[in-house]
Amino acid sequence: MRRYVFATVALTMTLGLAACGGPRAFTQGQYGDPEEISMLDDKWNQNDMQLIAKKMIGSMETWVATQGVDQKPVVIPEMPRNRTTEHIDMTALYDHVKTALIQSGEFSFLDKAARQEVAEEYEYQGSGYVDPDEAKGPGKQKAAEYFLGGTITSTVQQVGKNKVIYYKATFELTDISTTEIVWIDHKEITKHFKKKSIGF
Repeated sequence: MRRYVFATVALTMTLGLAACGGPRAFTQGQYGDPEEISMLDDKWNQNDMQLIAKKMIGSMETWVATQGVDQKPVVIPEMPRNRTTEHIDMTALYDHVKTALIQSGEFSFLDKAARQEVAEEYEYQGSGYVDPDEAKGPGKQKAAEYFLGGTITSTVQQVGKNKVIYYKATFELTDISTTEIVWIDHKEITKHFKKKSIGF
């Protein structure tokens, strides 16, 4: 009888520990507003990207309005540089800024990455396989006027249970003819965190 009781207690404890320490799964979720600010941890997130992109897009549109030009500036966007110590999806930030500026109707963007593919297509279309009246060739591409580049840096301060993360994103527009920086702006983001003890 005593052996049976010990076995029952042991089984109950084993099941209890398994229930507490076993794998967990997210079984229920819901869609959220992408514009809503939320911070689940102390890492770079979607909201940081949106805040930076919104500031830069508005600033560039203001700059264009002050130039008094009839034609849209022709820009080659460069991938922003990540100078922080954490992983940041710079491609997402790059695409977000580029898409918004194109949709604003104030800028013309050239695809630097597609140039090699376009050159190969010119060569193919001039090889005789394509109708000469329909073949496309070099000499008609737009010339870029500006480079758009950016850099993100960060500073982390931690004292006891308190942690502060400071991000700074700087973007600039450089005139290709003169290498003059004709526009520059930055966005600063400061986030405060407090470490909490996890108890049972």
